[in-house]
Amino acid sequence: MKNFRFRLQTVLEQRERQEKAAQQSFAEADMAYRRADALLDELREIRAAILEELCARRDAAFDPAETRMYQEYLQTVTTNIRGQEAHVRDLVVAREAFKLNMIDAAQNRQALDKVKDKAKTAHAQQAERKMQLELDELVSSRFTHRRTQE
Repeated sequence: MKNFRFRLQTVLEQRERQEKAAQQSFAEADMAYRRADALLDELREIRAAILEELCARRDAAFDPAETRMYQEYLQTVTTNIRGQEAHVRDLVVAREAFKLNMIDAAQNRQALDKVKDKAKTAHAQQAERKMQLELDELVSSRFTHRRTQE
């Protein structure tokens, strides 16, 4: 009997490529999210450091120009934090979409893998049945041949 050949092999290979592309897209989205989240953490640390500095300067001699500079810097950092928080939220949504796409691609490939496995099993069973029929025919013809010689 012929070797097993899966008729949908090209479709399976395409699904595997789609799954790898989806995994790559998710990895890129995840990396972008992690970088943005790390930047957000840095901005929050900067804000905390500025607030600490302002609290420490309360007891020192009051310099309105320097205090105003700290306040403006604090305001700029706070604005950047809000913008970065919105960016992180957008990246979380995009990351989730890429994750769902990756899961869908994996499920599509797995479904086709199951079809391939079933077809391969059926092919093996059919080959085994054919071999058994050939052996039965051989035994039967030997038996008949021996009977006729007696």
